[in-house]
Amino acid sequence: MTDQTDPYTTLHRDCVLADTLREVIEHLGANTGLVYLLADDSHTLRTVIIGGAQPTIYTMPEHIDIDEPYATAVAYRTGTVATAGFATTDTSSPGMRLAGRVPFPYSVISLPIDTDHGRLGVLTFVWVPPRTDPLHTRDMAWLHDRTDTLARTLDTLADHAVGMRAGAKPALLPFYRHTSRPPADTNIGWGLPDRPGSAEVSFMYQLHQLAAELNEATSVSDVMTVTRHRIMTPFGATAFLVHTLKDGRLWVAGHSAYPTTALRLLHGAAATGHRPDAHALHTRTPLYFEDRHSLLERYPHAVDDDLEATAYLPITLHNHPVGVCTLGFPHPRTFSAEEQAVTMLMMDFLGAALERATLTENARQLAENLQKKLLPRHLVEVPGMITTARYVPAPSTAGLGGDWYDMIPLPGGSISLVVGDVEGHSIDSTIVMGQLRSAVRAYTAEGHTPGITLTRANRLLSELDTDLMATCCLINLDTTTGTAEIATAGHPPPVFRTSDGVLTSPRLPPGLPLGINPDTPYTTTDIPLAPHTLLLLYTDGLTENRPLDTSPYTRTLLTPPPDTLDHLADHLIDQATAHHTHHDDIALLIAHYEGPRPGPNRRITDIHFHRHDLNAVKSARQFITDSLHTWGLDDLIDDTQLLTSEIVTNALIHADSDVDLRLREYPDHLRLEIHDTDPTPPIPTPITLAPDTNQHAEHGRGLLIVDALATQWGNTPTGRGKTIWVNIDSRLSSGRG
Repeated sequence: MTDQTDPYTTLHRDCVLADTLREVIEHLGANTGLVYLLADDSHTLRTVIIGGAQPTIYTMPEHIDIDEPYATAVAYRTGTVATAGFATTDTSSPGMRLAGRVPFPYSVISLPIDTDHGRLGVLTFVWVPPRTDPLHTRDMAWLHDRTDTLARTLDTLADHAVGMRAGAKPALLPFYRHTSRPPADTNIGWGLPDRPGSAEVSFMYQLHQLAAELNEATSVSDVMTVTRHRIMTPFGATAFLVHTLKDGRLWVAGHSAYPTTALRLLHGAAATGHRPDAHALHTRTPLYFEDRHSLLERYPHAVDDDLEATAYLPITLHNHPVGVCTLGFPHPRTFSAEEQAVTMLMMDFLGAALERATLTENARQLAENLQKKLLPRHLVEVPGMITTARYVPAPSTAGLGGDWYDMIPLPGGSISLVVGDVEGHSIDSTIVMGQLRSAVRAYTAEGHTPGITLTRANRLLSELDTDLMATCCLINLDTTTGTAEIATAGHPPPVFRTSDGVLTSPRLPPGLPLGINPDTPYTTTDIPLAPHTLLLLYTDGLTENRPLDTSPYTRTLLTPPPDTLDHLADHLIDQATAHHTHHDDIALLIAHYEGPRPGPNRRITDIHFHRHDLNAVKSARQFITDSLHTWGLDDLIDDTQLLTSEIVTNALIHADSDVDLRLREYPDHLRLEIHDTDPTPPIPTPITLAPDTNQHAEHGRGLLIVDALATQWGNTPTGRGKTIWVNIDSRLSSGRG
């Protein structure tokens, strides 16, 4: 604790700042005054003292980036006085704006605090309602004089090693207009001592900020982040843990810096009375323990969490128990009556936010599961064409959309490639997507051209009694001639990459999106494709409405010849989702047209296994033996059998789904593909892992064998599970002779 008798402390600094604010506010008639000091990141100004009238003091920006166009930031950057919001003024900087986070009109003036130690921060004063005239010359001179006096005082404190950077939380200083003074504050660390009401208003400030930030939290993870910043940190806790009650057990919903060993013991344990957190929940009474000894006196079997002081705060909603928030402290600590009251007010907000976030996540999970069920179960392949696809849901803040892709086999070795996007981010979008996908498949299978298919799908969507529209790109590709029949309905056109690395995007009639006008006709455009052309179909979530063929990062990725389509697809998705910048679903379909020549080494065979088929692994091995023997590749049977056994076994055991196995022959290698419905990526697990890590290994150690025998292998997420693919070098087989 800071020695309050030492004249050179940050507490003394804050008192000097508070006195300056009070003097200026009273002299100039401002509503609010703020002191912003530079934060440790050297790029953010954070409030140290907020003084003035309520409720204005609760609405001021707590931190401002020095590059923002607000008066406080402008004053810091320029070293001059900055004003904004005055009815008539010649001193407002061009382009300066009032902070949009303040919900009412106001006038503001900001002055930089310049000392011999550099520019420390800014003094800012606010008038509500706005002033009708600028400050008089004598008032400005007086204000400059008070700022200079403050700067000299801070210089002296800085000479005595007093810190001049902003802390984690501001102190609030409400101005009381009555003569009676509230009792002195007793809450150390909250507000300023001997400043009536400062601690209480500082409490309420944190409560206000907590409520505002929880209102914006859309997931349980977001709620936990707010809990760390607005409950754990302001109270000086070093750890927190939030449990939620379900089926008579307490499950960890989120935590920060809580000991791992204790977490394992507490997660999923029965909510019985011998646990302090469970007792607090059932009695709806918070429990505060000043030290470990007082906790063990009452709960001898409490889990050892390496914490000294602990607070167990029940979370309730509509008078029903929801969970418990545990705050942990490394040293003994007392909890004042005001702190106890504020923590319980915070739990009211936390309970509502947890309930809302949980419902949102459940609804999103339902929509996401529905979306994945409506996507193709596996990729369709025909001789002369290789395909891969990706589907990435939108971030939780955006909601799930109605993007889809599809591949439809056609008679004569042709294939239809489809990518579409239904408007909106809701379950309705997903349902309409499923209806459209079925319609497009049906019309295409009947033999219609892409233009006729979209014309019929448009009429169907218009009759579905929905206000949603959709875009779609449809290509029918005849692999024997290399002719692509293309039609689009308000969708980005496909991008082609030729074998020499040239990117093109065909000029197509754009067409209206589906569902706008039931009588809209759509036309088909025929485009010849050269052998070894890449076709990319995508939804606008990949490029955020920028044309794919003009995107710099896409040109960089597509110009070098990709080693595999899967690597290319992964690169594109990584670029689009880097730094969590995408705000929409992404559907991506890539096809490699090898050319019209049939030739040898283009054989494909596949087989399907039910998830409860006890003979699936044996049948898979026999399938490999029969196929490779027929193809004259007997030398590859043993290795391919072993690879197949390991991957199929993992898929049946860990994915618990049906399994599709496909074997495809290339001139120089075999490609083995095993598809299941579990999106969890496979990870080879070293045999030397610790026991606590082994229990979380997703696919055991069979993938170590795959890694050793395969020329290449990888995982292709398809939106509805994954496909593990393995390339096996076949050039040394005697069957190639």
